[in-house]
Amino acid sequence: MKKSEVKINRFSANLKDALSGKWTQKRLAEKLGTTQQCVSRWVNGDREPSIDDIILICHFLNEDPSDLIGFNDISPDEFKKFDDIFKKE
Repeated sequence: MKKSEVKINRFSANLKDALSGKWTQKRLAEKLGTTQQCVSRWVNGDREPSIDDIILICHFLNEDPSDLIGFNDISPDEFKKFDDIFKKE
């Protein structure tokens, strides 16, 4: 298993869920001072925002950062897979 095969960050999927029915990508972009295209890239998982943007997104959407990033969804088995990758190197 390669490093790139282990995906423990669920930010894009969680951001999409957090936005649905509440905010448009355009509205969030305006609040953050960025473009809708930039927010779209975050939602699609093509790019990730800075930690500062994550904090602001959580503030605007009233979301917990650990929930939005997906930290609370990570099982011990997923962490073990990640550890195993680096033990092999």
